[in-house]
Amino acid sequence: MGSFSSLLIYRLGLKETDNDKSINLFLPRSHCPRCKKQISLLNLIPILGFIKQLGKCNECNKPISLMYLFNELIHLLTGLLIIYFLQISLLSLTVYVLFFILYILFILDIKFFYLPLGLNYCLSGIGIISNGLFGFFVGDLSTHISSHLWLSLLGCFTGFVSLWVVNFIYKLINKRDGIGGGDFILFAGIGSITGPFSLAPILFLGSISALLIITGNLKKYSREVPLGSGLILGFIFYILLKYFELLGNILVI
Repeated sequence: MGSFSSLLIYRLGLKETDNDKSINLFLPRSHCPRCKKQISLLNLIPILGFIKQLGKCNECNKPISLMYLFNELIHLLTGLLIIYFLQISLLSLTVYVLFFILYILFILDIKFFYLPLGLNYCLSGIGIISNGLFGFFVGDLSTHISSHLWLSLLGCFTGFVSLWVVNFIYKLINKRDGIGGGDFILFAGIGSITGPFSLAPILFLGSISALLIITGNLKKYSREVPLGSGLILGFIFYILLKYFELLGNILVI
């Protein structure tokens, strides 16, 4: 899955920046981005393939980006941590899929200011379905399942409308958009997972995270802010704080 995330990040980013019609999510086969030579199946084995090639392409001898190894390691580590804390279950699988989507969105936004609609819609769909059918993330498990669905739908609506209203006011004043449409849908997806009552602290943490990202590269982010990446970090920080009860009863989903 870490290797697959690298493929999605590379190809979605390439289509966004170069509008390359010759490449899609399935074709051509995995290849070196420099010499374009196809990579053998043995060298595609996550982590081991990188080590076997000593971090360099066998054909052109150019170094392979460490980002590929990093993606594979962080997905492996995250998967093991999820299984450790949640055991092997439908919940742990759902959490990992959400992490997988959010990770790709985070990297694409921080690198290309790009939040693909398809992944954003998947986020909302998983949030609504997992809460509506199983009540995984919102409400009290003792309440009726319809209450979980209602909270999830309300969170989705609130997340979208809150950022849309902020952008609407900004556009009235400045005659241009201040927040991208992808950020609306991303925050809607986050709301569908957590419900409406968690969105304020997530937005607060996300705004601080976005500011920290900006300070790391003022030149790149002087005209545009990767708010989506900030919101994703804010969401992860909030969930960790909530899960480990570091804030006691202050944060309640």
